[in-house]
Amino acid sequence: MANNLYRFTHALKHTHRILIHNVRRGAFFPMNFKKNYSSALYISGNNAYKSFAYLSPYLDFDEKFGNLDKLQENLTSRGIDIDVIQLKEAWNFYLQMVADRYALEDHNTKLAQRLRSLQENTERTAEQEQEILKLRTQLNVVRQDLKTVKEVIWDLDEDVICRILKLPNELDPRTPVGESVILKSVGNVSDISEKNRKSHIEIGMNLDLLEYKNPLHYYLCNNAAWFELAVLAHAGRVFDENNMIRMVGTDFSRSLLVEASGLDHEDPMVAFMIENHNEVERGSPNRMHLVGGANLISFLALHTKQLINPKYLPLKYFATGRQYTPLPRDSPTCGLITACQASVVHTFVVVKDAKNEDYNMLFEELKEIVCKLYDDLCDHYRVVIRPISELQICEEMRVSFELWSPFMNRYIEIGHLSTYGDYFSKRLLIAYQTSTGRSFPAVISGTVLSVPRLLACLLEQNPDKFVIPSKISELIPSNDPITM
Repeated sequence: MANNLYRFTHALKHTHRILIHNVRRGAFFPMNFKKNYSSALYISGNNAYKSFAYLSPYLDFDEKFGNLDKLQENLTSRGIDIDVIQLKEAWNFYLQMVADRYALEDHNTKLAQRLRSLQENTERTAEQEQEILKLRTQLNVVRQDLKTVKEVIWDLDEDVICRILKLPNELDPRTPVGESVILKSVGNVSDISEKNRKSHIEIGMNLDLLEYKNPLHYYLCNNAAWFELAVLAHAGRVFDENNMIRMVGTDFSRSLLVEASGLDHEDPMVAFMIENHNEVERGSPNRMHLVGGANLISFLALHTKQLINPKYLPLKYFATGRQYTPLPRDSPTCGLITACQASVVHTFVVVKDAKNEDYNMLFEELKEIVCKLYDDLCDHYRVVIRPISELQICEEMRVSFELWSPFMNRYIEIGHLSTYGDYFSKRLLIAYQTSTGRSFPAVISGTVLSVPRLLACLLEQNPDKFVIPSKISELIPSNDPITM
């Protein structure tokens, strides 16, 4: 047995020396071990001593790499430049290194057990004494190999896993490649002469409805303030009638959840970052962000690492409240349309399986509920499917609800509804129990209504006075005028 163990150890040692040498010199794929970017979602082993790993995402990319043509088409249509062949080779090499680590650990266990059994024998022969010496030598070699392999895997974690986690979600076959596809159009565009077209900022200030300084600093006044409250109340009434549960999310979130949603948690132009927070250590990748209680990230926070009883699925939630979104770099300011703080209505639905009929059925039902809400708010709107180039990496498909802006002479997205499949649940370990173990549910979510954007379009469609829809005016105190 000792000779067999020795030969096995020597073979593993030789194999790992070659692999580790090739990794160090970049023979398999280029690596950068001095990256400034640090993942908050996946904490590698060499960072575990300084960053708490709240979870480790479920990594099952074999299926994704099983169809390289489909993956490459997805990346190309989204405008993402990634060499999928190189990345697949890196992933396969990572899996091989992990498998070899397990083999070394198993071999280490067998050597230790054999050594222990010999040491327990008080009447050992000279041959057994010699075997003990060999076993100790082999254990030292295996443990040194284990240490080296672990360090290489940690380096691979920093490069391979972080790159793979940036891969986009699968695409829904209904998502168009080129232009948006109109699903529904209600009413007609308001006929306003070119000389009467005014910016909603100008109209709002003339009617004493708005004080605007910049996307971060504005105030709704008089009937515009009543309108904001009434729209949120009416939306709550509509969703309540359709048996959806009202939730109140947290305004603040960690980088872990920002990254899990497919965003760059280190980019302050993607999510507001709180500096010098007393609960976050300096240099930690898991910082605090201001996102707002009516936000996808807030809903994800409520479900992270949760095991859901399948009898309660589907879960159907909504929230009305604040949402905070930075103005992207190089984007022009467009008044309330690009406001960084907005009162919104956000929905979040958890479904058993993306391949189940309930998934598409619930999406269609939710879309119709939102359409009923828009029927009460405006005379003209349209529903469109966004093309691939306009999707976020976490989205499979995105349906937008648009109103016409006479001043900008184009349609503006007032809200949207997206399908995400199991993208979030695998990253955040949101699961439900099955007869054979656990499975990951699918998510449908979206900010279905942004009040500042709605107000902007309504003001531009009626430059001379602010006409509040009848369904909304019902919720405004009668002693306040509803037109100006």
